Amino acid sequence: MDPSLWSFFPEDLIDRVLAWLPLPSFFRLRIVCKTWNNLMHCKNFMDLKSSQTPSRSQDSWIVIFADRGYRVMSAFIPSENKWHSIPLSFLPFDISDVTVAGGLLVFRLHETNGASSVCVCNPLTSSWRKLPPMLGGWRDGLIGLVVDRQSRAYKIIVRSNLAPIYSHGLVLRTEVYDSRTDQWMRTEGLDDGITTGHAFCNGVLYFMTWETRSGVYGVYAYHVERGSWSKVHVPIPDFMTCPHVVECRGRLLMVGGFGRRPHFVTEGICVWELQDGSRDWVVVQNMPGRLFRELLNNSSLLSFNCVGHGDMIYLSNRKSPRLLVIFNCVQSSWGRLDTYISHDLHPMYSWFSYYPRLDAAI
Repeated sequence: MDPSLWSFFPEDLIDRVLAWLPLPSFFRLRIVCKTWNNLMHCKNFMDLKSSQTPSRSQDSWIVIFADRGYRVMSAFIPSENKWHSIPLSFLPFDISDVTVAGGLLVFRLHETNGASSVCVCNPLTSSWRKLPPMLGGWRDGLIGLVVDRQSRAYKIIVRSNLAPIYSHGLVLRTEVYDSRTDQWMRTEGLDDGITTGHAFCNGVLYFMTWETRSGVYGVYAYHVERGSWSKVHVPIPDFMTCPHVVECRGRLLMVGGFGRRPHFVTEGICVWELQDGSRDWVVVQNMPGRLFRELLNNSSLLSFNCVGHGDMIYLSNRKSPRLLVIFNCVQSSWGRLDTYISHDLHPMYSWFSYYPRLDAAI
């Protein structure tokens, strides 16, 4: 191509062409020149890109964080069967408790004075900001994010503690940040526990929690609009490992390993569904033995990641996502997919379903 010819090409036409590119192309696009790198921060281009056909579910991504310091986000695009690396080097150091929803990433920033701040970020535009201070102190173990796809407003749900009251110890509360008001508000509290994952379904955030007092798993439901908690009983086989709650097309599902005492060996993986009326869990299907053994990868203790993504549930061995076991929630069928990822991952990486949006406002 003749540079003297292309240098006179109207910029508005170039922008219109670039706006039709799929989002993964923007990672390569940004290194071409400063002008194209700055497109991510240009309001006119963002409006042009947003006017194109909205992303469909098959264009959404599955993301994992490759290292302990959250410097890289790895995105798997099912329609391409490809992994892409998204640099997060623009974020501050010493962050943790990351969660993802609706094109946004929320994380905890550990301040030098020992305090914690909540921050929100759009990884595609390399933009982030610190939210106003919480009303109480950060309490480990619970964070959730809900994004309205139409208004783009979002709410962040965290657990906080107030100052000790006499000899009764810390008072735990739930705090909710609302992007529409740019303020935090307190709602009722929740007993202490370690959250191992969450899913948003029909206006309710469901948290899979290890209850520190009783030593068992539980599912706690937070009604976002009412600001109230309730507990959902859990199907408890003789021995359960690595349970996850996931959402698929308005259905709340639980995926977990099961086995028998006293050997505490995982014998299979089961999918349960929560029934709306009775609030009971009903068995949907067990993973076929052949796929289970491949996922287990000759290990007697199974630890796996799991994420609901459109009509599918994706599972992988926690050591590596190179083999994906897929459950189709509509057809109730199982399958497998071999993928290639070029770099090593942190062994405790978590999975998220991510809807990439350049116009996701922080």
